[in-house]
Amino acid sequence: MAAGVEQSLLDFFQEPVFLLTPQGRIMRVNAAGVRLVGGDPTGEHLGSRLETGPDELRAWLRCCSGTSSPVAGQWLFRQPDGAARRLRVQGARLREADGQVLIAARCTVPEADRFSLLKKEVAQLNAEAHARRQRQALLEEALHRNTILLRELNHRVKNNIQLMVGLFSAAIRETGSREVRDVLQAANQRLLAVSAAQSLMYETQQMATVSSAAFLQALAHTVSASFGPEVRLDVSATEGQLSSDATFPLALILNELVTNAVKHGLCGREGVVRIALERQGEEFALIVQDDGPGIATTKAERRSSGLGLVKGLCRQLGAELKVENRNGTRITVRFTDSSEGACR
Repeated sequence: MAAGVEQSLLDFFQEPVFLLTPQGRIMRVNAAGVRLVGGDPTGEHLGSRLETGPDELRAWLRCCSGTSSPVAGQWLFRQPDGAARRLRVQGARLREADGQVLIAARCTVPEADRFSLLKKEVAQLNAEAHARRQRQALLEEALHRNTILLRELNHRVKNNIQLMVGLFSAAIRETGSREVRDVLQAANQRLLAVSAAQSLMYETQQMATVSSAAFLQALAHTVSASFGPEVRLDVSATEGQLSSDATFPLALILNELVTNAVKHGLCGREGVVRIALERQGEEFALIVQDDGPGIATTKAERRSSGLGLVKGLCRQLGAELKVENRNGTRITVRFTDSSEGACR
């Protein structure tokens, strides 16, 4: 067999393999064997690389020289860093074509050492898993603590808003001026709309988004409480999610539009105000329509000072406001629910 082919076969093995003379001189060694002893030992006596005693090595070589069956043993290799490494070895006699006798020695990690290495790896994995569990527990504890603090904050905000509503209500009862009473009632109604939106976020424990359908129902219920039984609100909404950035301005917009529809559209008579919040692709459309006589769009500015507030809130939302006559007055607020939306 050619020397190059023979070396390739030796390098095929991942374990260290040595070809030895019966006296122990190293004739060939594979790449794994070179790495084991820290250099090419070809031509050297194997004993120069071992901590194993010479008598033990000679006895093993004699056994291998007399049989082609594997002979087991253990060698203690001297490492480049001065440490010693014990390997299990199996050797057998090989006969070359020219009649020369060689001994093939294949080294493997002893089962006990393999178990020890596996045990160390398992222990390291367990330590890493334990550390990850500890980090996860700390993060979950911090999240739980922050959730409790946020709920407490929202609870206090809710209580403060209710306190302010009570103060406005007391002021309304005590004033003798109708003009002052109307102003206070309008302010109180706006505060109630904000309170309804905040209560919805607190009760559902959703601080980033709220259901658009639940939002519209809650606001319609709050706004309708200030009207008599002759006014009916017809509410419809497609399901979607509103961000907290959009929720509060939208609550005030809805309050102003419904109040205007009842005050100027129905003019004190029985009627229906239709409210819809529709999701149209990436946009939302809030529609408020009454069944009154309608108005000239050029006179929309004079309908109520509340419409000026609506326009300001629409700029905050980056929303488009449209006023038109369709069997009554129909006002549409179209917006994209994004905190970075540009004002139109």
